[in-house]
Amino acid sequence: MSVQLRHSVHLWPSAEQLHLLQAALLADDKAIRAFCDWRAGIDLDAELGYPVLRLLPLVYHNLLRLGAKDPLMGRLKGVYRRFWCENQQLFFDVLPLVQHLQQGGVDLLLLKGAPLALTYYGNYALRPMSDIDLAVRIGQLPKALALLREIGWDTGPDPSADDLRYQHAIGCVRNLNQRLDVHFHISRDGLNAAADTWFWEDVETLDFQGVMVWQLAPTALLAHTILHGMRWNEETPIRWIPDALMILKQRGGDVDWQRLFAFADAQRLSQRLALGLGYLSEHFALELPEAVVGRLHNPLRRSWRERIENGVILSERGRWYEHPLTKQWVIFAEYCGLADTDSLLPFLNGYSHYLRYRWRLRGRLEILPTVLAGLWRRLV
Repeated sequence: MSVQLRHSVHLWPSAEQLHLLQAALLADDKAIRAFCDWRAGIDLDAELGYPVLRLLPLVYHNLLRLGAKDPLMGRLKGVYRRFWCENQQLFFDVLPLVQHLQQGGVDLLLLKGAPLALTYYGNYALRPMSDIDLAVRIGQLPKALALLREIGWDTGPDPSADDLRYQHAIGCVRNLNQRLDVHFHISRDGLNAAADTWFWEDVETLDFQGVMVWQLAPTALLAHTILHGMRWNEETPIRWIPDALMILKQRGGDVDWQRLFAFADAQRLSQRLALGLGYLSEHFALELPEAVVGRLHNPLRRSWRERIENGVILSERGRWYEHPLTKQWVIFAEYCGLADTDSLLPFLNGYSHYLRYRWRLRGRLEILPTVLAGLWRRLV
């Protein structure tokens, strides 16, 4: 299955990034050859970029296991040690926050890097991260934000009802250099109660520095990881690839594929899930169950809303901002992902609410005057 997509710049890894991923993940001498190919194709004195830099500890770990004698091993070891120290410091800084929220009666679900580092990589250095992501039940969000303020976190203004409907997380800061994302919807690709329930029903315990919290179980974690990566970004999202492969390597037998695809179908995410799994299968020889391979080769017919949303999410975002009309198409595509109905009148009613929110208007009666004012500015 060849994974190809129009406008895929910054969606899939470049040739150089693929070499580095293979150096980090392949289990034989092909990893060493891939690293040599990567090294030959880049300028080591240039800026490598954070996505590449935080992959280097895993490269070092794999090459060391294979007995590589490359001259760069010393520099790679330095990067490895740097991220080991940074993650140790990050977890040390976050521990009082986790303890305070738990003691305050908040159910805590750690997301992304922290549970992956502790449960799947088993090594602080191999899964670099710059902040901590955690999720709370939406009903406990006010309590969680109040508890964070008690210990010096700036949580910003309280979210409005629209924020809770159309956003997925709140960014919090402390002392300028500490950051925390508090998710009230676990995934930005599922801003609805059904998706939240699906994730919360598939959790297991995690010992975070002596405090028992929750983490996503393998099926939910794999969905969260792949869908987070299947989105165009100015900096190509490559971290999802080793994360997904590590989940499948360590706990692949615990993945409920039927449940996974049922969720993707219900949330109109099946194309993106299939694209991610297809890429892993094609480039990293991922062996998938026969039924899953069948789904990849014979996908279900996608709804018009899924096609519109993916046409924007999976393509180069910059091209959509070259013209005022295509900017508005982005907003329409966003709403296609949020809408819970295909019926025309309820859909248009919900879209008008979303336009008001995105345009920061006081009410929907301001939409038409805003459109007319915009047209007038372009005509005169």
